[in-house]
Amino acid sequence: MMMRFAWIAGAMLAATAALPASADVIYPRGLVKAPETLDPQKAATFNETPILYDLFEGLVALDGEGKTVPGAAESWTISPDGLVYTFRLRDGARWSNGDVVKAADFVASFRRLFAPETGATETGPLLVIKNAAAIQQGSAKADTLGVAAPDAKTLEITLERPVPTFLGRLALPVALPVNVTSIRKLGADFGTTGKIVSNGAYRLAAIDKKDGYILVKNPRFRDAKAMPIDSVVYKAFDDVAGCVEAYRAKAVLSCPDVPTENLAELKGEFGGALRLAPFPGTYYFAINTTKKPFDKVEVRRALSLAIDREALASAVWSGGMVPADTLVPPALSASPAATPQPIETRRAEARKLLEAAGFGELAAVAPAPEDAGKPIAAADAAPANAPGEKPMENKPLADKPAESTASGTKDAANPDVTYSITAKPSVIMPGDAAPVAETPADEKAPADKPAAQSAAPAAPDARSSVPAAKEEKAAGDTGPSPLRLTIRVGTGLGHEETARIVADQWKKIGVEATIVTEANPAHFARLRDGGDFDVARTGWIADEADPIDLLTVLRSDNVRFNYPRYTNRDFDKLLDQAAVDMDRERRQQELGAAAALLAADAPIIPLLGYVSLSLVSPTLTGWSDNMLNVHPTRFLAVN
Repeated sequence: MMMRFAWIAGAMLAATAALPASADVIYPRGLVKAPETLDPQKAATFNETPILYDLFEGLVALDGEGKTVPGAAESWTISPDGLVYTFRLRDGARWSNGDVVKAADFVASFRRLFAPETGATETGPLLVIKNAAAIQQGSAKADTLGVAAPDAKTLEITLERPVPTFLGRLALPVALPVNVTSIRKLGADFGTTGKIVSNGAYRLAAIDKKDGYILVKNPRFRDAKAMPIDSVVYKAFDDVAGCVEAYRAKAVLSCPDVPTENLAELKGEFGGALRLAPFPGTYYFAINTTKKPFDKVEVRRALSLAIDREALASAVWSGGMVPADTLVPPALSASPAATPQPIETRRAEARKLLEAAGFGELAAVAPAPEDAGKPIAAADAAPANAPGEKPMENKPLADKPAESTASGTKDAANPDVTYSITAKPSVIMPGDAAPVAETPADEKAPADKPAAQSAAPAAPDARSSVPAAKEEKAAGDTGPSPLRLTIRVGTGLGHEETARIVADQWKKIGVEATIVTEANPAHFARLRDGGDFDVARTGWIADEADPIDLLTVLRSDNVRFNYPRYTNRDFDKLLDQAAVDMDRERRQQELGAAAALLAADAPIIPLLGYVSLSLVSPTLTGWSDNMLNVHPTRFLAVN
């Protein structure tokens, strides 16, 4: 059925001249936080991503399932050495102002992207284009960029080295083209007003302070007549709760996120309208492989085998995270997810491995105090950092993905520590991804503190969620001692609860774990800078949906993010080969072999997989859950 929404009528009337004659099908679409800019070369948050994909079309595009498909280019070829990509642009393509889309427009757009004065921050994935990095650093001229237009319909891109995932990178928002001629005329107004020239399925009709961003079908787009939705109105809310309330009132048909602190209630209320889709990232514990006894693979494998991930995901995250026993999510790998053995079978094997490593059983522990199971922050913990801009990690997200959107809660015993039960990642993209560091969205970044204070590590036995051990061996007992370790979690109630449940599960194989918290900045500084730890919470969300993005985190030469200090030259060699191998099947085998080595060596304990959460009205069809969490309006319909 046709849908008309009175709440946007005024703004639509103001944009009447821009509307198609039969603009009856309107999609009111929720956003959390207003976009900072609609200039794709300066956009840096997930808030802009869906609008940018509606307004602009790159050489390649993402379809409704998140797959890479031809975009402004109808076809392309790749040279045998993987260095030169030759694109053929579509006939008849035009900008929204009527100008013909030419190869020279892409040349000018890429040159603007890397020009130092542009100030683009998301160029990392495209710095593989020849001379791009040198131009951005100001040490090379713009005309030396490896992008050329032999004729009006042909574009050539030359790379510094082969990159098997380069086509996927061209589908990122940062690779979307801009009309440089119109930008020169608009100056600072471009990206911040309704005066935007674009080449996508929709064009910007107006930006209204009350009603949001009004996009109307671009009649010059090749598939305009086949697109079911005539206009999409992006309504921005201050937080996810505001979007959910608007959804309840039927003022929007979708929300890109929901509050995770009451996820169980939302599932009951919305049923199938609450969509959970796997995200390309994994929440895991890093194990210090350079420290005894964690240098023994038997110990590491035992710790991993003993964990019931299904119970963990259900108990702590209410199903807002999914169980994961591999670093690379099954949806990213060529191999289907393996069916795990029964947990008791795995724990029996874990006990044998610990015995082989020289450890004995944990004696009975005296009953814990009533509040012993509650997470307690270390006395010197500082407030958590404010979250990063994006959940994606990658931004179509991630990187998105990846941000925390629930309100934090204060611990009455320690008002200086704010906890969050959200699991949304915050990953800085692109180039090198950043570690996941979840924090409450409503917590403002603390004022700078002296380094000694902000980085002060918590005393392992100062205040923990595990009571002091009562199982000291009797005099004369010379049997092997049980394994004792410390889990460092940073701050965040969900992380502490996760560690507490893992600690309880480890008791079943004779392991005693003490949980220690410290401010997230100090926590990740400890991991990054080689500080002491046994087991520590971290996670990773891929900038691009490819296994190598996750696996590369654990290369022996990844000094910054290889927290376990894992070293395996065969693993590194396989990644070196996969990084440049343009043979798809052979590369798949190389990545699979690298993942198998990682699983055998167990330098990390994969625990949970990140998910994207969306509210989607049953009246909105065509929404296909996908790992990139991308849903261009042109593939949707309102019924």
